[in-house]
Amino acid sequence: MKMLLIVATLYLATLPAAPGKLVDVGGRKLHLHCSGSGAPTVILIAGGSAFSIDWSLVQPAVAATTRVCSYDRAGLGWSDPGPADETVEQTVGDLHALLGAAGEKPPYVLVGASIGGIFIRAYQHQFRDEVSGLVFTNSSNRVGLAVRGKVGLIWNLTEDDVRSAFPLAAKPPTPTKEQEPFDRLSPDLQAQRLRLDIQLWERFDPAKAGPDSLLSWRKEFLREFDETEAGTEPPFGSLPVVVISSDPIAADAAHRTRDGAAARLAFLSTNTAFVVASGSGHEIHLYQPDTVVRAIERAVLAVRNRSRL
Repeated sequence: MKMLLIVATLYLATLPAAPGKLVDVGGRKLHLHCSGSGAPTVILIAGGSAFSIDWSLVQPAVAATTRVCSYDRAGLGWSDPGPADETVEQTVGDLHALLGAAGEKPPYVLVGASIGGIFIRAYQHQFRDEVSGLVFTNSSNRVGLAVRGKVGLIWNLTEDDVRSAFPLAAKPPTPTKEQEPFDRLSPDLQAQRLRLDIQLWERFDPAKAGPDSLLSWRKEFLREFDETEAGTEPPFGSLPVVVISSDPIAADAAHRTRDGAAARLAFLSTNTAFVVASGSGHEIHLYQPDTVVRAIERAVLAVRNRSRL
């Protein structure tokens, strides 16, 4: 029985061939999957512990009208780990190096799901001339961390508070099945995703987990709050920005508080459109992929026509 379990685990952890190509970014390889043609090129950035294949219900439809790429961040999917995985700094630098090495040309419309929202904001800050539009799909709103028995929003915690939560105490159970909403993927992709989840689980060591990624996220959220305070100019000017949310549009009074980050997206640009995905779960690109496709197409057309959304 033990031998059978070991064989089964090894089988599940063996990955199939990557759907895209593995691109060298200076001694490490990152997975990039591009399709379609046309400009601007759409770049799809997944949420936390998520993979390029999670965009499979969106990418083919976008590829019918323009060039589109999904990819796996360092340490996820088919991509090699890096020295500071999931930090804003490494993620932005990796993506810039990846697109350049692969020969993909700007301008880009960046699409960020969940925590991917802070990565596309940070990319726009660092490489403004390369970004022609942003699409946020349920961008992370309230990111909490348990510290000394209480849960606080990471931007309300001090750096010492965040550091005190590490190392982590326990490892989660071994993944055995893809749950909702990933069961919306095809059976083949669900099987691939389970292998990717198991690989991620095998790599994770709670005793070695550190605060670097959360500290970098905290810094990025604080920058967003500071740049969108009352009386400040929109940091992205008139850049086309589409905000997709499964929640109703926040009331005006909620826009300037720090109770949540998503409402502040309203102040990034003077050219912003809001889309409500009523009834969707968090992963709108899986629950309502057509809504995400239409929002991306809207941003692409605004870039091509140099028009308002």
